[in-house]
Amino acid sequence: MNRSFKLVTVLGIPVEINYSWFIIFGLVSYTLSVFVFPATSPQLNPMIYWIMGIATALLLFLCLLLHELAHSWVAVSNNLPILSITLFIFGGVAQMSDEPQNPDLELKMAAAGPLVSLLLGGFFLGVSLLLYRFAALRAFASISDYLVILNLSVAVFNLFPGFPLDGGRILRSLIWKATGDLRQATRIASNFGKGLAFVMMAGGFYSLVMVDLIRGLWLIFLGLFLMQAAETSYQQMRMKKMLSSIRVENIMSKNVVTVPVSINLDRLLEDYFFRFRFASFPVVEDDTLFGIVTFHDIKAIDRNRWGITTASEVMVKIGESLIIDKSSDLLAALSKLSSNPVGRVLVTENGKLVGIVSRKDILKLFEFKEGIEE
Repeated sequence: MNRSFKLVTVLGIPVEINYSWFIIFGLVSYTLSVFVFPATSPQLNPMIYWIMGIATALLLFLCLLLHELAHSWVAVSNNLPILSITLFIFGGVAQMSDEPQNPDLELKMAAAGPLVSLLLGGFFLGVSLLLYRFAALRAFASISDYLVILNLSVAVFNLFPGFPLDGGRILRSLIWKATGDLRQATRIASNFGKGLAFVMMAGGFYSLVMVDLIRGLWLIFLGLFLMQAAETSYQQMRMKKMLSSIRVENIMSKNVVTVPVSINLDRLLEDYFFRFRFASFPVVEDDTLFGIVTFHDIKAIDRNRWGITTASEVMVKIGESLIIDKSSDLLAALSKLSSNPVGRVLVTENGKLVGIVSRKDILKLFEFKEGIEE
């Protein structure tokens, strides 16, 4: 199940919100509305505090988005496509189609986000100074005061030298430039990230017992997040490097079983799904590829209509995310697999079907090569 939903498209990049982001949105809104703003601006109507709290949380969302857009703008300007930006509980991440081509680009991309956060901190500091000059607006200066703190905190936290934080990416770029080895640089920077995560979790447990419960919990959660992100990012880099060196035709399943356009669902089940026990079948007629039909597509149709409903009526029609040329690399195939609903891509040569590749095929190959290299 998709844990994010698309919000807008900016600079041609889909911006998604992970459902976990609403946790931080609620916590920030509640903390500001109930504790912070009543202390900094007493004697206001409680509804005003909630309006201020929600407005601050929304502005924080905008600041995090601008932080990620800064990374993405540098990448796109240097011909490195960004597939999407996702905002989640601890910030955001820009999903790149590939690793940066050189360490200089990595350095510029990594530095862009914290720089924007620092600039935003300075902007909101100026807003605060302006609002304090007007007595009637001083309560709203609390919003910009807090956004100064938040943006500076985002900049400082992201500059910690632990991959995949921005500071870790800066560290990786410097090691990469010195050694010429991206994989080694990523491993070292990821280990720094894990070390930083251990320090944060240790500090969190200490704070949990000796200082402050809430602060301790946040440090532990941040440490766990960073630990998982460091390991995941390193494995993703290894997978991308491996997949970009293998062509689709080298692992595709050949002699694909196809079904005709006009076959009804009763016959489709009996003659194909029950016989071959595949999860899906390409729909082909006279060497023309029309789509792919899955068992899920059939289940969505009323059983009483299976005898009069054909494969062409329920299939997923052919689109760019469903087909790939046999000379393409597996990284391109994985990108298409992540954006289509059937978990398979149909491999073609001169427009004709010659094979099929599933997400499971690619993951099995990666696990096999991982086992050899260990």
